[in-house]
Amino acid sequence: MSKLPIDVPKEKLQQVRMDMYRKVQREKRTKKRIFSGAIAFLFCLSFLFSIRVSPTIASHVAKIPGFQAIVSAVVRDKGIQDIVDNEYYEEINVTKSKNGLSLTLQGVIADHTGLVLFYEADASSDISKLNLEEVQLFQGDKKIEGGGSFDGITINQTRISSSVEYDFLEPFDYTSKDFKAVFHFKDKDKRNIEITVPFTLQNEIAKEKIFTANQTVNVGGQKFTITQIRRSPLEMALDIEVDEANTMEILSFDDIEVVMQDGERRKSKRHPLYKNVREGKYTLYLESNYFHNPESLKIIIGAVHAVPKGKDFIEVDFGTKEVLTKPDYFNWDISVTQQDVSVAIDTRAESRFLLLTDAIKEDGTRLALKEANVSQDEQYVIETTQFEDYDGKAKIYINYFFNPIGEDIELNIPLK
Repeated sequence: MSKLPIDVPKEKLQQVRMDMYRKVQREKRTKKRIFSGAIAFLFCLSFLFSIRVSPTIASHVAKIPGFQAIVSAVVRDKGIQDIVDNEYYEEINVTKSKNGLSLTLQGVIADHTGLVLFYEADASSDISKLNLEEVQLFQGDKKIEGGGSFDGITINQTRISSSVEYDFLEPFDYTSKDFKAVFHFKDKDKRNIEITVPFTLQNEIAKEKIFTANQTVNVGGQKFTITQIRRSPLEMALDIEVDEANTMEILSFDDIEVVMQDGERRKSKRHPLYKNVREGKYTLYLESNYFHNPESLKIIIGAVHAVPKGKDFIEVDFGTKEVLTKPDYFNWDISVTQQDVSVAIDTRAESRFLLLTDAIKEDGTRLALKEANVSQDEQYVIETTQFEDYDGKAKIYINYFFNPIGEDIELNIPLK
């Protein structure tokens, strides 16, 4: 298929993709993460190791003020355990209060790929009557774009302990280590409560470890190459390039894992970052093994999904609000209303989202993305994408579809 020029606003587009993926993942969760209390754990690093080993111990410790947020982080991400064990977590403990709400920024984990804030909020009344709307992060006076990912307040008590995660799309520059986090709450009467917490990082930021891999994989006649492996404390990144001669468009690499030397598995962290989706460049993210120095990495790819080239888009007419064409394999209802394109995906379907965030006008220029949302009821997952005002025809590319061309692929990549 011919490649159309796509002038992608990378920061906004990648952030929308990651936000959509997070929303889908939250819909699929059946258990809520436990967040309440403060972080006062540096004196017992060895005890935290037992939390990874024993979920029973973790459940008890999570009830003790001061442990819950870090316990939750350790349980869901093995790389955080390494950060704790190697004392890379930085304690802050700055408290600010407003309108009966006290907020303590307890600690930070920062590297060139992201930043995680651990905080405790303590209210004079039921904190579930508050809603955390947004957490802005500033470096000096400059706002860091993209916003943080966090859980809503759902616990019926006066205190919560939680975290805010920022994923940087490009290596972050820590020339200035002076930051401030601005927490935006709304109470039950929709009144705003804004709490600003300044902090300064003292620790040295760990340098990224980069290894050139250049290992090519053939899956069902379709080739891709793992070009390099980049390791930071918060995550491991696998950079991948797809062979231009492929007859199929590779859309996704699912359930990526790295097997440690002791057999422990480090899993996918977030949805793949598409450097340029139509040029076949991807970055896959996994839990970090930064503080380990293995001689090789065993990588497992759960599935590679692809569709025939030239059949990776739907075509719509925003002027007439019609669907003009769609691939034969695409069985779901599509609706076009104003500048929105919505797809109702049966909850029983393997493909739970499509990431319809790339669109091209008739003249070959990009149709700008405004926002995208995912909602769910008992029968359908509804993915809605809104584009800029436009009354002509457009191709909207499918960036995910469940169609495995290869599964359970194992690779051994030497690192020395």
